[in-house]
Amino acid sequence: MCEFTVYLLGDNPKDRQMMAKDILVARRKEGKVLLMDAFGSITPVENATIEEVNTLSQEMILKKMI
Repeated sequence: MCEFTVYLLGDNPKDRQMMAKDILVARRKEGKVLLMDAFGSITPVENATIEEVNTLSQEMILKKMI
């Protein structure tokens, strides 16, 4: 099973903040990205969109929407 570490990009692309680990599901709902882990815990990220999903590095990159 592929579990992602999710990062949120800042203004500088090298500036990224880890938002969650071991994420299995990501979905957009009502202007949020909802991240769900294996235990069913949900981490909401406001005003963000999915920029990249990389199964090789097991990373998901989110970007703030302006």
